[in-house]
Amino acid sequence: MRSLYGAAVMLGVLVVSPLAAEAQAPYPAFPPPPPGMMPMQAPGAMAPAPASPEASEIAACLCLQQQIQVLRSQSTAVQGTYSGQQAELARLDAEMARERSRMDVNNPEAVARFRQLLEQRDALYRRSSGASASNAMASATRYNRAVDEYNARCTNRPRDPILLGRVQSTLSCPAMP
Repeated sequence: MRSLYGAAVMLGVLVVSPLAAEAQAPYPAFPPPPPGMMPMQAPGAMAPAPASPEASEIAACLCLQQQIQVLRSQSTAVQGTYSGQQAELARLDAEMARERSRMDVNNPEAVARFRQLLEQRDALYRRSSGASASNAMASATRYNRAVDEYNARCTNRPRDPILLGRVQSTLSCPAMP
């Protein structure tokens, strides 16, 4: 008797449960459009989703990386020019020291050669200590500022690798000033 009663109760629960579920959650005839799709658009015609703050920050960091690479190559070129001038200046100083030690001050040709060497050295010194030195310093300062900004904004920040890939594939950075 008990087993029949238990089976009847179970059967009642099984029969009642689907009806109760339909009464609780009626399904609409058409599902609402997915986020980003307008109700009158054809399926597959998605409106562009607004960029998330994280995507914008990832893009800014990727653009900073590009800027740092450009600034590094510019700084390397400017530093190379400055270093070359400094090496040439050292070579001229050494040559002048050799000439001075063996120069005959009574020989006008030797004095003229030494003066010409001195003029070359002075002109190079003016270039290397003026525009070249300030260009090298300004270039290094721009590079260091970009690296500092990148470190402050971008390092040690966990990034969603999927979002990072999406941002990289559509990245468009502004032109450098």
